[in-house]
Amino acid sequence: GLWKPLHNLTCSRFMLISRFPFLALFLDGYSQITLIQTPLSVTRAVTKTARMACKITGVTFNSAFIHWYRQRPGAAPERILYIESGSANMDAGFDSKRFEAEKIVSTSTCNLKVHQLTREDAATYYCAYWDLFGSGTKIIVTGKLCGNYSNLLPHSDEQAGKVSYMCLIEDFYPDVIKVTWEDDNKNAEKNGVHEEIWPSDDNNSSYSMSSWLTVDKNSTKNYRCKYQHETNENGFATIESPGIYYIIKTSSIYI
Repeated sequence: GLWKPLHNLTCSRFMLISRFPFLALFLDGYSQITLIQTPLSVTRAVTKTARMACKITGVTFNSAFIHWYRQRPGAAPERILYIESGSANMDAGFDSKRFEAEKIVSTSTCNLKVHQLTREDAATYYCAYWDLFGSGTKIIVTGKLCGNYSNLLPHSDEQAGKVSYMCLIEDFYPDVIKVTWEDDNKNAEKNGVHEEIWPSDDNNSSYSMSSWLTVDKNSTKNYRCKYQHETNENGFATIESPGIYYIIKTSSIYI
């Protein structure tokens, strides 16, 4: 039968295992399931189509029930549909001509398309399997999409044996972005500190943000500030030696 996501399952696992020890093996396997949802955001004009994908590992994908939810600002999530195989099963209030889901078994991916976008479709969309949810894809319904500059500034003066680098990302829209740091061997650096995203003007027509990385002053590594945005899924700025100022220009797209 159909298993809808059980939102209280995580809180109940200890109780379930205590009462039913044979469930321990099942829940251990369940913990290995991952949902990778892309992209972070989709910006489209009214009447256009928005697309997103959810890659799921750790399950028997061809028989798995995958759910898609929509969460509007300030509202509770509402399920759009679920799909096992063949056509999706729609929840009340959702039109199968506008909301289309498909499962690609060869890549363990479930795709969702929202056709004929309206302003009311602006929301965050989540894929789900049981009580596990993807990270979400935000749909912005507008005619504007831009990404401008990523600046990596040289390290600051030494303080307490540490030096800091700042990555400044300017003039991007929409305000959905992911920033990480890594060294020249692509090892993730965990000491990055991200400032709040702020609007570049009073009209919220574009946004900026900064991120800091503090490292040991004796480090000989090079560092990369990486960012993911609709305009550039793999943008980065690299610093190789003190005193060098880098500017990377990303693409601009107008829809």
